[in-house]
Amino acid sequence: MTTKEYLEIKDRYPSEKYNAYEGWKDDLNRIIEFNKNLIDRYPWLKPYNRWTGETADTYDYSYTELDEMPEGWRLAFGDQMVEEIDNELKKFDFNECYKIVQIKEKWGGLRWYDGGCPRGSNIDEIIHKYEELSFKTCIDCGKPAEWISKGWISPYCTDCANKRLDSTYEQYKKMWKDKPEKLETLKRGSVEENYTRIERNK
Repeated sequence: MTTKEYLEIKDRYPSEKYNAYEGWKDDLNRIIEFNKNLIDRYPWLKPYNRWTGETADTYDYSYTELDEMPEGWRLAFGDQMVEEIDNELKKFDFNECYKIVQIKEKWGGLRWYDGGCPRGSNIDEIIHKYEELSFKTCIDCGKPAEWISKGWISPYCTDCANKRLDSTYEQYKKMWKDKPEKLETLKRGSVEENYTRIERNK
């Protein structure tokens, strides 16, 4: 199973499993199998308790630390980033010692925090490289980003920016369906009105 296929399953599984949709058990088994293979290759992706440093006895391989990376960035460069970090860890026999503290989006870019890396390794440089790349990579789909959203800042390609505008517009239509005076003023707006274009170096 590819990373893309895994993320597609993860997208539907958490929100629907309690409705027991047909095939949800198969989806869960595929998720677990994928993550077991991932952790066999990269043991430092196994989740752990931040206080004790230990993995819970109840851990079932339904997720890994890498699941915290926004989907578009994981599709675009997540596998490559992990492989480059792992190659550095192997040089210093640090695979079993390396710990991820947090992976998240902040101010429109990737943030990858760890508990320290071997002196002399290039891990910090690798992380910085991909953090910089994330600013110009769509957080939703992984294509080159063309726009930065306003308010909660994140990078998007034109297609994903339009999808988000459509989704927001439809949400307000449902929310105001009994308020015609507000519906009259409702406007979807364009990407140009709601996003800032990313300036790229020539």
